[in-house]
Amino acid sequence: MHLAGSRGALFALYYPPQGAPSALGDLLVVQSFGEELNRCRAMVALQARELARQGIGTLVLDAWGTGDSGGEYRDGSWELWADDLKRGVAWLRRSGQGCRALWGIRLGAIMAVELAAQDPQIDQLLLWQPVTEGRSFFTQFLRIRIAAELQQAGGIRTTEELRQRSGQGEDIEVSGFQVSPKLAADLDRIRWPAPATLRHVQVGWFETLAAADASVSRTSLKAIEALKAGGVQVALTQVTGPAFWQLHERFVAPELISACREWCVRQAQGLSATPAAAATIVADDQPATAAADAGQTPVVFDCAGEKLLGIIHQAGAAARRGVVIAVAGGPQYRAGAHRQFVTLARKLAARGFPVLRFDLRGMGDSTGEHRGFQDSLPDLRAAVDALLAQQPQLEQVVLFGECESASGILFYAWRDPRVAGLALVNPWVRTEGVQAEAIIKHYYSGRLLQPDFWRKLVSGGINPLTVGRDFMRQLRAFLRGRRQRGLTASGSDDMADLPLPVKTAEGLRRFPGPVMILMSGRDLIAREFDEVVKSTAAWQGLLQRPQVLYRELQGADHTFSRQVWKDQAAQWVGEWLGSW
Repeated sequence: MHLAGSRGALFALYYPPQGAPSALGDLLVVQSFGEELNRCRAMVALQARELARQGIGTLVLDAWGTGDSGGEYRDGSWELWADDLKRGVAWLRRSGQGCRALWGIRLGAIMAVELAAQDPQIDQLLLWQPVTEGRSFFTQFLRIRIAAELQQAGGIRTTEELRQRSGQGEDIEVSGFQVSPKLAADLDRIRWPAPATLRHVQVGWFETLAAADASVSRTSLKAIEALKAGGVQVALTQVTGPAFWQLHERFVAPELISACREWCVRQAQGLSATPAAAATIVADDQPATAAADAGQTPVVFDCAGEKLLGIIHQAGAAARRGVVIAVAGGPQYRAGAHRQFVTLARKLAARGFPVLRFDLRGMGDSTGEHRGFQDSLPDLRAAVDALLAQQPQLEQVVLFGECESASGILFYAWRDPRVAGLALVNPWVRTEGVQAEAIIKHYYSGRLLQPDFWRKLVSGGINPLTVGRDFMRQLRAFLRGRRQRGLTASGSDDMADLPLPVKTAEGLRRFPGPVMILMSGRDLIAREFDEVVKSTAAWQGLLQRPQVLYRELQGADHTFSRQVWKDQAAQWVGEWLGSW
């Protein structure tokens, strides 16, 4: 559904309570910042479904410029996002089971406690790995930009340089997110309110640690001590699990989900049916819901007994060719890394191509077990069915995928005659041998030419035995992989046992329609693909076929994180879609 925000429609997903509602009422999720929102999304969905079974509803609201809501990230500010969340609170109090509890994740914990300090009705806070001070968090975020430019001449070298640019009115682009000067200033100033403003609140503070004997950070312990000293009830719970909010692969923490469920159930047992009455924090004349923004329509469709969630971008009744965007692997969901799929879908819809982007089973907000790209055929078929059901005038469907999803598309597309074209970005062909070859050619060869490497080797900063052992390990893996490169497909419909480089080549060979292959100029996965194409018998001649268009965007990283790269990639895809 969509709620009415001050700037436009806000996408919201409500998990209603199952059975009798709990005395705790409903929770509003206050999401984390930047890419952490993506990485936490599957965990949020798993936790929300678990709480629903306990009679506790959950509202997941995308603030303006984030997730599936309207606007761009650069449009956001701390005050605007807080206003968006207040509208979510108001909706739960009008149409849900009330809202006396907020669930803050990472940086969202600061906003959650700010809202609780302003609203006497909010007397419960569930916090995941809370950040307690904005400036240090923002500094770590800015260091992502510095790390990305270490090898570039004239690259940014300090966080203070970025802050100076922001202070001069420049948007700061980091890992695909454009942070406005207003938001940057907000992040540098925010911190927890005084404990005295939170005495009416009970806090469940949850820390996920890598090992049972690991310790909670001193920063967190100090913040908890300050809350308790100020009269706030705080219960600290430590669980063992991966740091899913910062990892580049999809991980979940079952112990955290169980511990939060138990805390919520205990809290509900000690609560009265309703909190103390207080004036709502959103004016009553605000509309509760809104029409979809920019023609975006949420859809839920079936796949092998599970429910998949997607967003359709409308493009008008005259459209004859539509696009399905399959989410990439890792901890992503349908918005894509730094909302790249939202941006792409909007641009393609503006060119007249309706787009469906969706979550595979077990990813993002979709139900089911996470299966990975090798078993995504049912998901892709269900998505094509869903797009055609919503847009029956379409005559053709094009599949778009990046990385692992590009390879999954190659396994599927030739089996479905409704699929007329493929747009594949940095296809995933990695095996141990492929990775070793890329490392030897594109890492070791470059390191040997760097004076800094030899200085460290001579001075003892690098252990030559460690380097030698690693090189030999990579070389052995490379030689093992080379022995598989001569294989070709058998012609059977069953390609399950083929090595990944051969399986992807065979999928492309069997697909008769137009194909666009878009590669990043500065990406190890793209270079692995290049090496596979050169040295695998099954790939010989495939990229030279007349229906295949190969484009490389020089300097671009794996996800085209800079705005100029996103714009160029979307332009190329749009032009290609309209050219045949």
